[in-house]
Amino acid sequence: MKYLLDTSVLSDFARGERAVMARIRQEAPMQLAVSVITEMEVEYGLARNPGLAPRVREAMRVLLASLSVLPFEREDARVAAQLRANRTIQGTPIGAYDLLLAACALRRGLKIVTHNAREFLRVSGLALEDWRGA
Repeated sequence: MKYLLDTSVLSDFARGERAVMARIRQEAPMQLAVSVITEMEVEYGLARNPGLAPRVREAMRVLLASLSVLPFEREDARVAAQLRANRTIQGTPIGAYDLLLAACALRRGLKIVTHNAREFLRVSGLALEDWRGA
């Protein structure tokens, strides 16, 4: 496994963003994963928007079913707690979900693929990629 996809990437795929679709299709499925946190965000988005086009709903569900879903484990919680403490001490906190994804990626040596890098950039040692312009 090499990449941890965040919600922005899954949304881009479901909406037909060409560069993101091409890159996801180019990578071997075993290289891609999502966190259970991202899966929750996607499910929340689908539940919150019942009128969402059936095509988008189906694309999202098919994509999620094809990816490895990483659990959030006790060691992830420890890494997240340390990250949160560091960011708070520095006066640059980051959102809870991004914090949890960052911990998951750091612990496993994965790159986070996102279009919303602003908060992730505050995490030292975290590798990021944006496939939207790829």
